[in-house]
Amino acid sequence: MENCWAEKYCKRYNKPGCNQFCEGYVVLEILYKFSNIPKKYQYPAILTTTGPDEKVYKEIAQIISGDIISWVNSGNSLLLWGERKGNGKTTMACAIANKFIREMASRTTLEPVVHFIKTAKFFEEMRQQFNNPTPEWPERLKMIETVPLLIIDDIGAERPSDWVRERLLTIIDERYSNNLSTIYTSNCNKQQMMENLHERVYDRIKNARALEFKGP
Repeated sequence: MENCWAEKYCKRYNKPGCNQFCEGYVVLEILYKFSNIPKKYQYPAILTTTGPDEKVYKEIAQIISGDIISWVNSGNSLLLWGERKGNGKTTMACAIANKFIREMASRTTLEPVVHFIKTAKFFEEMRQQFNNPTPEWPERLKMIETVPLLIIDDIGAERPSDWVRERLLTIIDERYSNNLSTIYTSNCNKQQMMENLHERVYDRIKNARALEFKGP
């Protein structure tokens, strides 16, 4: 079978019985559907440990190679930021999420364990809900507030309306208050995030461990 999420470590990969009906494959498929992680980020990333971001990559590699379940359950959060685009921030956030999903696949009750939000798209969805609310939206918001690991990608690039900003603050504050892990990625510096999101939102984000990406 091609493109199995477990192909790098499953002992039964490409052997008899390796197909889309494999129990492990079905569980991973469900967890990835819940996760909303884009397809291009759903497979293990090659962590480059040279260049200006060597220290950052090594720290993330240590998280991935360590006890990722304890790391998440302890409520660790990260802010992966750097003003240059395309230098691996989203890839590294999803690399952590991928490892957590694979570790949870053998012990999950098929509840969401990871969820990925692209900020601009999520803001648009919230604006649509303001004008045309749908019955399933509260359930999705509840999942976003309570999922063990949330990725908020490209935060700070857009200045939301006051209503959207308050909804975002509610999500971030709920997760912060309940010690739930959140990984933020951003191309903005501190000043830009404060201007676009306002101080109340940034006050919560800044509690995450900040890792700066400086490479191209």
